[in-house]
Amino acid sequence: MKVLHHVFVYGTLRKGEVNHHFLTSANLLSDEAWTTGTLYDTGLGYPALLEKGTDHIYGEIYEVDDEVLASLDVLEGYEVDGSENLYERKKILLNNDNEHTEAFTYYISPQNENMLLTKIESGDWKQHNK
Repeated sequence: MKVLHHVFVYGTLRKGEVNHHFLTSANLLSDEAWTTGTLYDTGLGYPALLEKGTDHIYGEIYEVDDEVLASLDVLEGYEVDGSENLYERKKILLNNDNEHTEAFTYYISPQNENMLLTKIESGDWKQHNK
């Protein structure tokens, strides 16, 4: 039996973005979801989410299996109990279509907060990156 996970993506994994191909076998659950935090442009072609903050951060929710989740972990520089992680994967509460759901997402690791260059005021990477 396959274990399935929900993942909230807010940057280059979204539809039409450069890394969306990682989710070709995933099931899109919502293309209009949001959580809270602060979104930044790193200046490196991808955003980073800071857990602190009350801005609405917009993205999509996908259902993925263990294999896809493992590939996302590699992309995001995340290892369980890793001390050198680029991002940390955490389960969060999301809002979509008047519902609340839980999903994993990737926050910038505290030791990498120096990468947070420009706050994305809209909370939406795709709108910012037009």
